[in-house]
Amino acid sequence: MKKLSLLFLFVVFFFTGVKATTINVSVNSFSFSPPFFSAQVGDTITWTLVAGSHTTTSTSVPAGAATWDYTFTGPGDTYSYVVQVEGVYEYWCGIHTTTMRASFSTQITLPFIENFDYTANDSLTLHGWVGHSGLGSNPPTVVSPGLTFANYLSSGIGNAALLDNTGEDIHRLFAPVTSGAVYMAFMVKVDAASTGYFIHFTPNPHNTFDFRGRVWIEGSGSNLAFKLSYASSDTTATPFNYAIGETYLAVVKYEVVAGTLNDIVSLYVFSGTNPLTPTEPGTPTIGPITNATASADIIPGSVSLRQYNAAQNITVDGIRVTTTWNEIVPVELTSFTVATQNNGVLLNWTTATEINNSGFDIERKQENTNWNKVAFVNGNGTTLSEKKYSYFDGNLTSGKYQYRLKQIDFDGSFEYSNIVEIDIEVPSKFELSQNYPNPFNPNTTISYSLPKTSHVSLRVYNTLGQEVAALVNGIKEAGNHKIDFNASNLNSGIYFYKLETGNFNEVKKMTLIK
Repeated sequence: MKKLSLLFLFVVFFFTGVKATTINVSVNSFSFSPPFFSAQVGDTITWTLVAGSHTTTSTSVPAGAATWDYTFTGPGDTYSYVVQVEGVYEYWCGIHTTTMRASFSTQITLPFIENFDYTANDSLTLHGWVGHSGLGSNPPTVVSPGLTFANYLSSGIGNAALLDNTGEDIHRLFAPVTSGAVYMAFMVKVDAASTGYFIHFTPNPHNTFDFRGRVWIEGSGSNLAFKLSYASSDTTATPFNYAIGETYLAVVKYEVVAGTLNDIVSLYVFSGTNPLTPTEPGTPTIGPITNATASADIIPGSVSLRQYNAAQNITVDGIRVTTTWNEIVPVELTSFTVATQNNGVLLNWTTATEINNSGFDIERKQENTNWNKVAFVNGNGTTLSEKKYSYFDGNLTSGKYQYRLKQIDFDGSFEYSNIVEIDIEVPSKFELSQNYPNPFNPNTTISYSLPKTSHVSLRVYNTLGQEVAALVNGIKEAGNHKIDFNASNLNSGIYFYKLETGNFNEVKKMTLIK
């Protein structure tokens, strides 16, 4: 009995413009064949039971994709599933959950982000990576913990990939880049160096001979050199001024140039003493390198990880493939200022770029107190244009205040801004301000200023001189104060509010309109 998930089938075919195909998977005793492969949105995956008692059951699908769980009735029975959403699809046999695990993945619309947020010791082919050489032999695995690098967007997220043997090489597809530049950023730590290349661009569809922008390592004692080649072993190297066991951030740039045999590759390497910059440096660490080997240009469309020697020990983490440098760096805060205004503080800040920015917590503290969240201001998600923000923090007494911004990404990661300080000075005279709004219904705010700590009386009267509300009656510190007045129990009309403190008193008129 054949089952077919047809949800959104028409919509997928209409919009992708990609010719859909059927990918057949055999379900044998304790194995899916092929276990790992690439697909396209609109493709149909068809499983056919050959022998045994098995299921095909999804364990992880992209957001918005349908799940599946089907038990085969006997040999020859099939189940079909239409790929509806880009991403990684993981599944298993629900009867043999440890021995029958598999996955397939589609190309990813840029930016491509891989933080290896999977269970330690898992094979990466269980999570959407596809083998293309040495299949099944010592596949690259997930290692914990992940890597960190200051100011890098993918720092400290999930785990990492370990390349420490000869054996299987793997790749993941992304949407092909047909013009301009494509950047591949990643963190890398080398604990044992054997000369060879370990990461590079490949086309989409993937093949096993067009390897471009190959990043190499070479060791010398406790030191390390990075090398880059356009295609083959014709490399350009850095000095041996990098250290074994240290984490670096590397960025490979591949430039698609119109014509033939003229594409360009470059490599940028950042360290603790050479930090990641918010804009692309004018001069790369290596390159630019042109196509000097007459190797065919490619349309970059996949990332490949390579294992080449049992003596190597390379950890790779936080791979990001983008078409702009800005998508590598975090939210760039270019200014953050505060100023006193109307008994409070006006905060203004500007960002040059934002990547996955949920927004900003505004935090405030005074001397000998803890930081407190004042408000949250929504961010602009991902944008490469300048954005301006402001927030007014009112009803403050005199004194020194400190402010900072907590920028929060959609995934919950965050980063604090610098701290700015402002002093709200003690007023020079007693003063009663006009209520706002006025006229009002039924709420308004009354503000007053005290040059010294005083006993304060603030009362509201009707036109007959009868007291209708006592708002303040007590000792108040020097500074600017305000109080909210709710007149929901009063009739429309003219009212007067009077401030009395020591030898000072002042009366103002306000209008309630219902």
